[in-house]
Amino acid sequence: MLATSPAYGQSSRKRPSKKKPAATQPVKTTKAPPADDSDDDDSVEPRAFGTPEEEANTQVPPLVTSDAPTKAAPTQTSKVSATASATAVTAGGPLALFTVARMPAFEDAARKLEDDLIRQLKAGGGVELVDLSVVFPPAPPASLARADTLFEQGRSDYDNLDPESAEAKFLAAAEAYTQHPAELDTERLGKAYLFLGASRMLNGDSAGAMDAFRRAVVAEPTTTPDAALFGQDVMKSFDQARAEVKARPAGTLVVESKPAGANVTLRGRELGVTPLKGVEVPAGQHPVVVTLPGHSSFAQYTDVASSKSTEVKATLEPTPGLAAVRDAASHAATEQAFERNTPPPETLAIAERLDARYVVLAAVSRGEKGRMQAELQAWDVRTQARLRGVEISLAPGEKKLTPAAAADQVRAFVNGVTAPRSTESNTFSTIIKRPWFWAVVGGAAAVTAGAVFMATSQDKGRPFNPVSGGIGF
Repeated sequence: MLATSPAYGQSSRKRPSKKKPAATQPVKTTKAPPADDSDDDDSVEPRAFGTPEEEANTQVPPLVTSDAPTKAAPTQTSKVSATASATAVTAGGPLALFTVARMPAFEDAARKLEDDLIRQLKAGGGVELVDLSVVFPPAPPASLARADTLFEQGRSDYDNLDPESAEAKFLAAAEAYTQHPAELDTERLGKAYLFLGASRMLNGDSAGAMDAFRRAVVAEPTTTPDAALFGQDVMKSFDQARAEVKARPAGTLVVESKPAGANVTLRGRELGVTPLKGVEVPAGQHPVVVTLPGHSSFAQYTDVASSKSTEVKATLEPTPGLAAVRDAASHAATEQAFERNTPPPETLAIAERLDARYVVLAAVSRGEKGRMQAELQAWDVRTQARLRGVEISLAPGEKKLTPAAAADQVRAFVNGVTAPRSTESNTFSTIIKRPWFWAVVGGAAAVTAGAVFMATSQDKGRPFNPVSGGIGF
């Protein structure tokens, strides 16, 4: 049985054994080194690595130490991982990562760092990230039943040669569709504008018909009138409208969001992530949808002017559940919390709520030279192993202490854990459910950890009692 490296928070300590004499000649028995002689416990106990005792009892170099900050250098990490991988069993489990700004002025930098770290972890593989879009699903889509009903009523009036009533119904249907850009079916909207134009032509409004036809082409470029339903006048006017739209100079779209890093779609087509600048789109009205997991979506029917730049600014509010988790992260990433030898109660609460084994927190602050920097810690809440002291420099042009190097450290920590020989305890996945926990931690820690569950219990369908710590009463 191989002893676990303290770099991953586990160690196996046995009773000192005496060597047996050789069969051919007697030899003196030798005792084990004094470092091992001080403990008669055969059990495997999870402990936070990097303590002086552990450093004395191991021959494997630790990933990080308690008295020297770890430099986020991928080359060093890969060497340690290669050493451990020969005998280690990969310990998997979901990982949740959050960054915190220790000063309000650093909030944008913290969010950018979080996006960068997550992107690096995804690109490198080997890490199972918590999917916030699953934990905090978006609100159910709005119903377009009213718009569909108005369209069908307009069709009935059009077929019954009542163009005035048909025009009113098709106009109302188009307006109803555009009120829900997130759920908008551009094909339906294109048809609504097509029939609206045809109804206006029957009413003698040629200019209004051309405007409706142009809107139909912009809403859905594949919209084409059916010769079996429309006369030659409609077919000819629609072709003219299509040619006019094609000849117009395009406009540009600029999309910003707070927080940044949100996905942007236009007419169901992905354009990229915010901040998004200088995207060329046809002039006219377009449904712009901005989404970010764990946040309310932003949707707007935007009129893009020809040869001009149109800006869209979206404010994405976090769902109550995610807001509570981020508040807990801000408490778990303070300087005092980073000095703890055991996971802070807020860290345990985050792991429980997100069903995560690993909780990674990075705190952005100002360094000694006045430059922004970040300190990263990662907890394995199941074994109580910790990666600590990973430094990230946010200075422009940094080559060594980069987010990519820090992501390599996290990946090595997660995949380099040696599985303990005894069954892993689920103490830390259930500790916050126990009444004594809330009596011991007290103060803001208990309030914050409880708030995570009170604000999100509806998402998981389990009521939470912050007084007793019980779940499911």
